Amino acid sequence: MKKTFFSLLSVAVLAMAGITEAVAQESGTESTVEQRRIGQWVITREYSQDRSTEDGVYERSNVSYDVSFGHGFEAHIPFYYMGFSGFMADGPFSMNFSDVRLDEARSWEWGIYLPLDAVRLAGDHVGLGFAFGFGRSMYKFDTPNYFFTSRSQGGRTTFFSTQSDVEPYDETWFRYWSFKLPVQLEFQTSDDGFFLAVGPELEYRFSPASRGRYNGKRKETITSNISMHPLNVNLLAQVGYGNVSLMAKTSLVELFSGSLDHSAYSSAVWPVSLCLGLTF
Repeated sequence: MKKTFFSLLSVAVLAMAGITEAVAQESGTESTVEQRRIGQWVITREYSQDRSTEDGVYERSNVSYDVSFGHGFEAHIPFYYMGFSGFMADGPFSMNFSDVRLDEARSWEWGIYLPLDAVRLAGDHVGLGFAFGFGRSMYKFDTPNYFFTSRSQGGRTTFFSTQSDVEPYDETWFRYWSFKLPVQLEFQTSDDGFFLAVGPELEYRFSPASRGRYNGKRKETITSNISMHPLNVNLLAQVGYGNVSLMAKTSLVELFSGSLDHSAYSSAVWPVSLCLGLTF
């Protein structure tokens, strides 16, 4: 995927059009070699020379081309990731789990990243990676409670509890979608070896909803009128080998906006996740 179609097209066009500028050249009485580098692609043209003894004019013959791919920096932002999600309380680095009780085995996040660019900073083993992503976060509760926002006297308060006027549910969960723009500073041994990456991820959250299931089958949206901070910044870290990585990230912006209810079930939460990433 990283040896993109556009790189191959550029190489083909240059090979057909001929190399107009040589960056390295060796000349002799019988052959000459010219090379040109485009990113990580190296194009080599070799031709022989025959001298005419009558008029002293050089003639070129036996022209051959060789196209090779040299190592350069390639970022390991995963194409697909999926893993477990949860909530932190008292701040993104507090290491205290929220008292919003989750079914951890069924609370998950998944997403897709499309690589945009990679910039080499030092040699072939340190650089920046950029991507555009899309994802879905879902939090399953171990009791049939849910998030809802109450508006009164011009203020907004988000609660995590059960409203008495709603039919009881067998299970409930909260979910939202997001667009992501990660920027990763990466250290790697090689493009297919060990790597470590860390950096911020800009996120736009949208379409929040508390949902539930009752009578064992039927699903419905309990409420989508939830005050949520749409703009967020995640701290994203990766460690991996080759095409597989372990990802961990924490939100630096609280999930809900407006005033918050700090009762037995606090709704002041910061999302965190631990995921497995795959790069193709």
